[in-house]
Amino acid sequence: MKLDPDSDNLPKRSEITPGPGEPEGTAWVWGKDDELGRLNLLTPRRKLAAAKLIQHGESVNLDWSAFLPNPPAFGREPFEFKIKSLGPMGNDDLYNMNTQSGSQWDGFRHVAMPHGDKHVFYNNLYQEEILSGTRCGIHAWADHGIVGRGVLIDYWAYAKKHSKTYDPTTTHAIPLSELLACAAEQNTTFQYGDILIIRSGYIEYYNGLSQEARAAITGTGIYDFNFVGVKVDDDMLDFLHDNYFAAVAGDMPAFEAWPPKAPFVAHTFLLPCWGLPIGEMWDLERLAEVCRKRGKWEFFFSSKPANVPGGVGSHPNAMAIF
Repeated sequence: MKLDPDSDNLPKRSEITPGPGEPEGTAWVWGKDDELGRLNLLTPRRKLAAAKLIQHGESVNLDWSAFLPNPPAFGREPFEFKIKSLGPMGNDDLYNMNTQSGSQWDGFRHVAMPHGDKHVFYNNLYQEEILSGTRCGIHAWADHGIVGRGVLIDYWAYAKKHSKTYDPTTTHAIPLSELLACAAEQNTTFQYGDILIIRSGYIEYYNGLSQEARAAITGTGIYDFNFVGVKVDDDMLDFLHDNYFAAVAGDMPAFEAWPPKAPFVAHTFLLPCWGLPIGEMWDLERLAEVCRKRGKWEFFFSSKPANVPGGVGSHPNAMAIF
């Protein structure tokens, strides 16, 4: 099956049957050579429509400081930066970074799903090919760009308003019903190709912690770290699939509540099954302020991932423009 990404009538999750030999639940629907996944939905028509949202010329950075969080989650390496002097006339700077340690895009080479006695990444990509080639690397996203209509669901503000406050450093699972209620209060509707962004309150909470408290909440193992995220169940998966978002993102260390509960692990559905990019640890504080000030939660969105052939992930270089 190969779909037309510019269509406004695409099949639901329940209507898609994987091709011969493809894992259950996969929707590799953009062609056997595809490296963009849901980014295919960012067609010229949708980009032009999104550009009309620019009415005030106000831009908002969505990247957190490269030095945060400190220490990074899951035992990852911290960002390192130093200035290299070229003498009295100038300087260079040197970076050493793990793209998964702070504000990031998770690319298609990041997470695989079990398939037989192996694991498979998006669009029938295996580890052997990752180590020997560049297919489905982050450079494909850089060439295409991530440009379209961004939509913020300010769930953290909604929770405060309705006395549903919680500790974002616990496994608080945000149900679909409350995301939809928040969207309704904002008068927010969804369109194919949207970049869906959810504010959970994690970064606001983290910014208020002492360095000692930051170190105390940061687990080094894959499952000894707890934080807020979406509740992953069949209803949420149908919502994320059937709305044909071009990408999803949030301010939390993973889009889903952590630790996840098998078999509902969002990363293994979104990345290898559907080719749906995931943004994590984005700084949404000023974005939320501007959305409240202007009374609208949609905006022109732009992101330029790093042009690294075969890259696994990237800092987002993400902007919202009103």
